[in-house]
Amino acid sequence: MNQIQNKRNVDRQDESNGSPKSGNFEHVQSTSASTVKSKSLQKQKKSWFIIKVLIALFAWAILFISTSSKYTTRADTSLPFVDEYSAQEDQIPRLEEETMLSATVAGLEKGNIYFYMYDHPNITMAGNVWNTRPRYRHFRTLEGANDEQMLEALAESPLRTFNMSKADLFIPPIPMANILCSSGGNFNLPMQTLSEQETFKKHKGNKHVLISTTFSLYRQNYRSFTGMKPWYDRMYNMTVVQSWDPVSYHNALLHHKTLEWGDYQSNGVVDPSLSRRSVSVGLGANNKDLKLCLASVDKFHNSSNFVFYQSKTGPSVNNSTIYRHAPMTIVQDNGSFPKSSIGWGLEPEAWHSEYTSSKFCLNIRGDSSHSHALWRSIRVGCIPVIVSNQLPVYAPMFKSTLNMSDYAVMLDEKDLLNDPRKALLKLDNMTEDEIRVKIKHLAFAQRVIFTDHPRSLFVPAFLKEAVLAPEVL
Repeated sequence: MNQIQNKRNVDRQDESNGSPKSGNFEHVQSTSASTVKSKSLQKQKKSWFIIKVLIALFAWAILFISTSSKYTTRADTSLPFVDEYSAQEDQIPRLEEETMLSATVAGLEKGNIYFYMYDHPNITMAGNVWNTRPRYRHFRTLEGANDEQMLEALAESPLRTFNMSKADLFIPPIPMANILCSSGGNFNLPMQTLSEQETFKKHKGNKHVLISTTFSLYRQNYRSFTGMKPWYDRMYNMTVVQSWDPVSYHNALLHHKTLEWGDYQSNGVVDPSLSRRSVSVGLGANNKDLKLCLASVDKFHNSSNFVFYQSKTGPSVNNSTIYRHAPMTIVQDNGSFPKSSIGWGLEPEAWHSEYTSSKFCLNIRGDSSHSHALWRSIRVGCIPVIVSNQLPVYAPMFKSTLNMSDYAVMLDEKDLLNDPRKALLKLDNMTEDEIRVKIKHLAFAQRVIFTDHPRSLFVPAFLKEAVLAPEVL
């Protein structure tokens, strides 16, 4: 496996600044100086002519760079509504942004990380009949289904090797959600079998990647309430794929005291993560429940709704109810707000139609910083508007490849709460260039996240996350 040296900027390619190398200038000078006595006056003049050309080119390059930096539209910002004049000071040239995105895509398409997937029947639990307990049906049909489709994509990938000696990673396809949600489900058999495998013992659990995005697993406050309790310590060295990032969350709470967690500070008891490393893929669901709509500029402009947001009337914990209910004041708007789908829920057919026909989709914090709404917004090709200040740290999605601010609009919680109408109308001020950049990154995010995308990059992106997973500090 190629060693990846920089975990935070693995996909950023150094760009040339376009300036001619000073070494060429010095070489011409030294050559001219060393031969002045032996060469003719004609050759001297030729040398000085070359020097003048190089100086002119150098000056032109500086002028070009400074001009393009000043007037090129910014392609990457988590605060898209800053003043246009101040924003010009740190705008990224579109060519550079496209180059970085192209390099990221090329790196994933190359795919040079290989994995071995265990096939022991006691690990795969193949053939088991799962009787889902009613209270866990929600987990089984959402995160559980997402776990299954990720494992299916991995099983069919050409990056899977059946030769352990060639593998960079090892994946035990234990159906964690099925075991948790089923009556009589028992973690002992698959965990005991895995712990006895020679490869697992050789690496002491390192280089092993376990998919377990169900919310109540690998959480300290649920530790004593599931059958995984006796296994957490023994499986600690594994990298666990979850819907959130407990390792980064723990590290941030413990080592970055300046981060403001607000209403979620009560969750900030610095409990250690139950795994040494974690990967966050967000709160997913079953691909079959929501049709994939490929993101495009045409789809954006042809969408009839400006904003989509449907919520429940019930309360949320961590003081999130006021944020989740704030957009409802727009429902009583006098008609000046653009046509949108905002309300207290719709029938399934209408919900799907309205969702897929919206330009922007609100994703507002709830009981936790993350929700299934972000996964759904990306799936229907709608630009997410994220109202959850802690989300990029708490539950990023494929953070080694994707940056939320590239494909989504990050809206501060207080701005939405203070004046929902004003905050959302700012979306209407986005330029065509800004929209095109968001859509381009949104289309890329679809390729990374969804296993059923016709040009899916899920497997190489997943493996990259596992290799670069942060460790507990």
